[in-house]
Amino acid sequence: ITVFPISAESVRLARLYVTEGVIPLKYLTDAVHIAVTTVEDLDFLVSYNFKHIVKRKTVTMTEGINIREGYRRIGIFSPTEVIENVE
Repeated sequence: ITVFPISAESVRLARLYVTEGVIPLKYLTDAVHIAVTTVEDLDFLVSYNFKHIVKRKTVTMTEGINIREGYRRIGIFSPTEVIENVE
Protein backbone atom coordinates (compact mmCIF):
# COMPACT_ATOMS: atom_id res chain seq x y z
CA ILE A 1 0.00 0.00 0.00
CA THR A 2 1.26 3.41 -0.93
CA VAL A 3 0.21 6.31 1.27
CA PHE A 4 0.28 9.65 -0.49
CA PRO A 5 0.83 12.89 1.41
CA ILE A 6 -1.83 15.56 1.52
CA SER A 7 0.06 18.34 -0.20
CA ALA A 8 -0.84 22.01 -0.22
CA GLU A 9 -1.86 21.57 -3.88
CA SER A 10 -4.23 18.72 -2.96
CA VAL A 11 -5.85 20.91 -0.29
CA ARG A 12 -6.17 23.78 -2.76
CA LEU A 13 -7.86 21.54 -5.33
CA ALA A 14 -10.14 19.98 -2.70
CA ARG A 15 -11.23 23.46 -1.63
CA LEU A 16 -12.07 24.26 -5.24
CA TYR A 17 -14.32 21.19 -5.35
CA VAL A 18 -16.10 22.49 -2.24
CA THR A 19 -16.28 26.12 -3.41
CA GLU A 20 -17.74 25.06 -6.76
CA GLY A 21 -20.42 22.88 -5.16
CA VAL A 22 -19.12 19.41 -5.95
CA ILE A 23 -18.64 18.29 -2.34
CA PRO A 24 -20.18 19.89 0.79
CA LEU A 25 -17.69 21.57 3.15
CA LYS A 26 -18.75 19.16 5.91
CA TYR A 27 -17.24 16.35 3.80
CA LEU A 28 -13.98 18.06 2.84
CA THR A 29 -12.09 14.78 3.39
CA ASP A 30 -14.04 13.27 0.47
CA ALA A 31 -12.86 16.16 -1.69
CA VAL A 32 -9.30 15.58 -0.46
CA HIS A 33 -9.46 11.91 -1.56
CA ILE A 34 -10.34 13.00 -5.09
CA ALA A 35 -7.78 15.81 -5.08
CA VAL A 36 -4.91 13.58 -3.91
CA THR A 37 -5.80 11.07 -6.63
CA THR A 38 -5.68 13.90 -9.17
CA VAL A 39 -2.51 15.63 -7.96
CA GLU A 40 -0.61 12.33 -7.65
CA ASP A 41 -1.57 11.58 -11.28
CA LEU A 42 -3.29 8.29 -10.47
CA ASP A 43 -5.55 6.70 -13.07
CA PHE A 44 -8.57 6.13 -10.87
CA LEU A 45 -10.14 6.24 -7.42
CA VAL A 46 -12.17 3.25 -6.19
CA SER A 47 -14.68 3.95 -3.43
CA TYR A 48 -17.85 2.69 -1.77
CA ASN A 49 -18.79 6.30 -0.98
CA PHE A 50 -21.86 6.70 -3.18
CA LYS A 51 -23.03 9.82 -1.35
CA HIS A 52 -20.23 12.19 -2.40
CA ILE A 53 -17.60 10.41 -4.49
CA VAL A 54 -19.01 7.71 -6.79
CA LYS A 55 -21.78 9.67 -8.47
CA ARG A 56 -22.27 11.25 -11.86
CA LYS A 57 -22.28 14.87 -10.59
CA THR A 58 -18.94 14.38 -8.82
CA VAL A 59 -17.33 12.68 -11.81
CA THR A 60 -18.51 15.34 -14.26
CA MET A 61 -17.74 18.38 -12.12
CA THR A 62 -14.32 17.24 -10.88
CA GLU A 63 -13.36 16.38 -14.44
CA GLY A 64 -14.13 19.95 -15.55
CA ILE A 65 -12.29 21.49 -12.63
CA ASN A 66 -9.29 19.19 -13.08
CA ILE A 67 -8.96 20.00 -16.77
CA ARG A 68 -9.35 23.73 -16.13
CA GLU A 69 -6.64 23.52 -13.44
CA GLY A 70 -4.22 21.71 -15.76
CA TYR A 71 -4.78 18.13 -14.60
CA ARG A 72 -6.08 15.19 -16.56
CA ARG A 73 -9.30 13.31 -16.02
CA ILE A 74 -9.31 10.57 -13.39
CA GLY A 75 -11.71 7.65 -13.26
CA ILE A 76 -13.99 7.38 -10.23
CA PHE A 77 -15.47 3.90 -9.82
CA SER A 78 -17.15 1.57 -7.36
CA PRO A 79 -15.32 -1.68 -6.56
CA THR A 80 -17.83 -3.70 -8.58
CA GLU A 81 -16.90 -1.69 -11.67
CA VAL A 82 -13.22 -2.65 -11.52
CA ILE A 83 -13.23 -6.20 -10.16
CA GLU A 84 -13.83 -9.05 -12.56
CA ASN A 85 -15.59 -12.13 -11.25
CA VAL A 86 -13.80 -15.18 -12.56
CA GLU A 87 -15.44 -18.53 -12.00
